[in-house]
Amino acid sequence: MSDYIPQNDADMNVWQGNLVVIVEPNVTAWGIAADDFTAVKSKQTIWEAAYAKASNKQNRTAADVLAKDEAGADYKKAIRVFVAQWLANNSKVADADRTRMGLTVKTGTHTATPVPTTSPVGIIDFSVRLQHSIHFSDEASARSKAKPEGVHGCEIYMKVDGDAPKDASELTYVATDTASPYVQKFDGSKVGKPVYYWLRWVNTRGESGPWSSTVSALVVG
Repeated sequence: MSDYIPQNDADMNVWQGNLVVIVEPNVTAWGIAADDFTAVKSKQTIWEAAYAKASNKQNRTAADVLAKDEAGADYKKAIRVFVAQWLANNSKVADADRTRMGLTVKTGTHTATPVPTTSPVGIIDFSVRLQHSIHFSDEASARSKAKPEGVHGCEIYMKVDGDAPKDASELTYVATDTASPYVQKFDGSKVGKPVYYWLRWVNTRGESGPWSSTVSALVVG
């Protein structure tokens, strides 16, 4: 709720007056601490006097304008604290009242993170000894490293040696990587053996998308 106070002095003056007029008769009903509202009223008095003086363009001085700016900054700070404590999340304050006061009304709804519907495209760089660099991108935008909406990272599974896997049960989980590429290192016992990889996206809620095509490379010694 950082942008509900108008930036223009004249608009802000009208807005704050409306806010105080609505809050004042509801202090008790809304469970607001009387001392906190009194503190806001005190700063309102200082602001309105300084604003009135600085608004007289024929007779105001530079000091009057400065006093108005300082009073405004102090008053806005007090209002933000008051709103955050007593109005923004107070269950006794109706959204209709927040609208009347010119405050932000929370919708209370959140867009669900989508389950991935596309799969990663994997490319294995095996140019370094005993190492595979697994580069991945989305099949819908293979030239971009950007992950699909709501995706946390790429789940990487592998099978070492033998025939290409036909089922996920043959795979061993390697990692969930949030940025391409992922580097997988091997010891000397794996030299000359093929390594098969399956990849899939996982969203921020831990829900996985479809598997990629199998990609593979030999471990070079």
